[in-house]
Amino acid sequence: MGYRIDFRVGGGVLEATVSGRSGLAGAIAREIGDQARLSSVQHVLIDLRKLHNRLGRLHSLLASKHLPSRVAVVDAWQSERFYIFAEMAARRLGCDLQRFEDHGAALIWLRGPRAVQN
Repeated sequence: MGYRIDFRVGGGVLEATVSGRSGLAGAIAREIGDQARLSSVQHVLIDLRKLHNRLGRLHSLLASKHLPSRVAVVDAWQSERFYIFAEMAARRLGCDLQRFEDHGAALIWLRGPRAVQN
């Protein structure tokens, strides 16, 4: 079985819910990045809680020429260690990326004022 991505756009946010089984993190990230460009949104929420047997990389999304200004990833706390590197890479590219365990908290962060950069 492969993966499935359900997209929804609302309030300036592209929501991508990924489910199934896949180790194809690069393909998933590219597909989400393509949809973000087509939707012309600045904020992306990626929910990975239903995706099993995967790698914790968002490299392909961050390699996009049209990087969203904010990316919220909803994922289990057990995956937190994978996100430190993605958060640092995103910050270097001018994108805020943060992992959340709660979908609602992720949306509030995406729609809130942009954090002040030091």
